[in-house]
Amino acid sequence: MLEPPIMKLKRFELERMQSENEHQVEFNLSESGVEPLKIRELLDTPEWREQLLNIQLGYSQTNGTVPLRKAISHYYPGTTADHIMATNGGAEANFIISWWLFQEFPDKRDFVFMVPNYMQIGGIWRNMGIDVKNFNLRMAEGKWAPDIEQLKSIVTKKTGAIAICNPNNPTGAIISASDLKAIADIAEDNDAWLVADEIYRGAELQPEKAPSIHGIYEKTLITSSLSKAYGLPGLRIGWAVCPNEQVAKELWTYSDYTTISPSTASDWMATLALDPKVQAKIEARTRDVIQNNWGIMKKWLDSHPDVFEYVAPEAAAICFIKQKTDMTSYDFVVRLMKEKSVLISPGEHFEVPGYLRIGFGTEPKHLEPALARISELLDEIG
Repeated sequence: MLEPPIMKLKRFELERMQSENEHQVEFNLSESGVEPLKIRELLDTPEWREQLLNIQLGYSQTNGTVPLRKAISHYYPGTTADHIMATNGGAEANFIISWWLFQEFPDKRDFVFMVPNYMQIGGIWRNMGIDVKNFNLRMAEGKWAPDIEQLKSIVTKKTGAIAICNPNNPTGAIISASDLKAIADIAEDNDAWLVADEIYRGAELQPEKAPSIHGIYEKTLITSSLSKAYGLPGLRIGWAVCPNEQVAKELWTYSDYTTISPSTASDWMATLALDPKVQAKIEARTRDVIQNNWGIMKKWLDSHPDVFEYVAPEAAAICFIKQKTDMTSYDFVVRLMKEKSVLISPGEHFEVPGYLRIGFGTEPKHLEPALARISELLDEIG
């Protein structure tokens, strides 16, 4: 009897390129968040610092402490701590949800994935052997927007889940409330789950927050974390918001097989960061960074109109740029890294060749010389 073929896990190319190179280059513009906070900036009173030093480093509650989950639930009206599954970063939340959907609904194994996107969820499903169907954000009339008619044409009663990212990585686009409702209606008509990565919500350029899918459709799972809008990626605290307590308990079962529990110190600091008064200060800082740095980024982009075409991001410290050199985006990124010691991300890693993702959330004293290095390469390749 022949053994079934062993499927080799396909590498997550975006993360691998960043991991191998972000600490080797002089200028890293591949990061999609804002300049991270330091612990002393978060814990800005002697009392808080003393509390941190007195934390006993045992295991935390494995699904997140009640104070942490209660703090998260505050931002999702109608939920309680029992609707929340705390995880090690948004990546674990995405993973256990993807695994849960695959394992628990074997009769609905068609999955639909928004592109461009942070490619983790689609990659997980493909590595599980699923033939994932893409539906696209398309750039038209100066805006990225989901192709609702395309989505209608590919979602069926066999569709297990639709995965979206709003605000979107890598475009920085905000999906409108009407388009979110249309996506939710398509999911509901076909009894499919809707998975919404909302990690950039709170990092908008304008004062108004991006609309959330929360409360629009019952079979929705939201993932987020402190990594992007909060500038606290090193805490590795994320979460899944579930429609009921039973789903949260089921996801907890899956996390028992992954990382067991969040860090005790991170759980405590995350609870502090999510306090409404502290959260408001962090969010204001994030918006200031994005607004100020976008001015630098826009001025630089506009100085190269023959090479770049772009739609201004509505949220997040990232811009997705169509490049018009004679090189592929991947080759351009590799040459930039090797010759100018600047790291950005190629569109090929988002299944959109011909584009570049440049992060502008770093300090201006870092951003401006990095952009100047890119200009140098553009001048050299003519």
